[in-house]
Amino acid sequence: MLEVSLSAAPLLFPACAVLGVLFGVAAFLLARRRGRPPLGPVLWGVALAGELAVTLTPTTSGSFGKPSCVFDPGGWEVAHGLQGALNLALYVPLAALGVWVFRRPLSVAAGCVLLSAGTEVAQTLLGTGRSCDAADLLDNSSGALLGTVLAVAVLARAGRRASASRRDALGALGTAGGGLAAVALVVWLYVPLYGPSGHTPPRPDLTDAGAPAQRLMEGLFGPGDRLELTSPTADAARSDFPLTEAVTDRGRFRFEARSGLLVSVEFTAAGTAASPPRPEDELLYTGTQFARTWFPDLAPDGARPTVAPGPDGARLLTFRPPGASGTRLLEVTVSASGRVLSATASRPR
Repeated sequence: MLEVSLSAAPLLFPACAVLGVLFGVAAFLLARRRGRPPLGPVLWGVALAGELAVTLTPTTSGSFGKPSCVFDPGGWEVAHGLQGALNLALYVPLAALGVWVFRRPLSVAAGCVLLSAGTEVAQTLLGTGRSCDAADLLDNSSGALLGTVLAVAVLARAGRRASASRRDALGALGTAGGGLAAVALVVWLYVPLYGPSGHTPPRPDLTDAGAPAQRLMEGLFGPGDRLELTSPTADAARSDFPLTEAVTDRGRFRFEARSGLLVSVEFTAAGTAASPPRPEDELLYTGTQFARTWFPDLAPDGARPTVAPGPDGARLLTFRPPGASGTRLLEVTVSASGRVLSATASRPR
C-alpha cells in the first residue's frame, strides 16, 4: 500500500484532513451521546481516517490495469524491509486505540485484519493505482496484533480490564469468518490472484477490434486522460512488428499493432524535483510491480532485475527473461521520489 511515494498521491494530505475531521467529529458526537469520554473515540476515528486515506487515495503513478492481487514469495522480502515496517506501523495505533475504546481485543484484532483485506481488494477494484499484495496484508495484520498486545498490556498495568471474554471471542469469530468470507468471495468473482503458479499478471484486453490505444491509456494513466494523437511507426531494435505510437497529455506510449503488447511508455513527471527521495527497496518494489503488470513476458514472477544508478538519483531496472538473448530485455526507470518515469521493452523475434 505504501509503495508509492507521497509525491505520487497529491490528494493524500487533503484526504487525511477531510476524513480526519469527519470521523473525529462523528466519534465525538457518538461518545457524548453515550456518555463516554470522547478522547479515545476521537483518536480512533482519526486513526481510521488515516488508514483509509493512505490506502485508498488515488496515485499518479503505479498500475491502473485490470484488478488483480499478487501472492508472490518475492513480496515477502519487501515485507521485511522498510515498506513492511511502514505497513506494520500503520495498524499499530489503529488496533491499540480500538482496544482502548472498545475493550474487546480479539474483536479489534479481527476487525483490523478484515479492514486490511478489504482495503487491499478495494484499492485494486477502484483503480487507485496502488497494488493489492498479500505481503501488505501480512504486515498490516502483524501491526494489528502488536497494537492489540501493547494496548492490553498498558490497560492491565493501569488496572483496567481489557481481557478476552466469551462475547469477545464470538465477535472475533463472526467478524473474521463472515467478513473474510465476503472478501474471499469478491476476490474469487472479480480479482484474479497471481503468484508462483506461473500465470502472468493481467493487462488490458487488446484482442478485440476496438481501440487498444484508449484501453492502454486508461490503464497506464488512469481514467480522465486525453488521447491526443496516434500514429503508425516502426522500431526494428524493439520489435519486428509494426507499432502504434500514442500521445496523451500525461505521457506517451508505443505498442505492437498486431498483438497489443506494450513496447514503451514515458510518463510526464511534473514536480518530482521537490519530492523527497525514497529508500532503495521502495524504488525496486515500485519498478518491479510495474514491470510484472505491464510486461509479464519480460518480467515474470520471481524475476529479479539488475539495478543501476540514473540521473538525479533515479534507478534503472533491467529485466532479462531466463534463457533469453541479450537483446530481449526490459528497462524501467524509477525516479528518486518513487515514480515510474519510463519503461522500454525489446522483443526481437
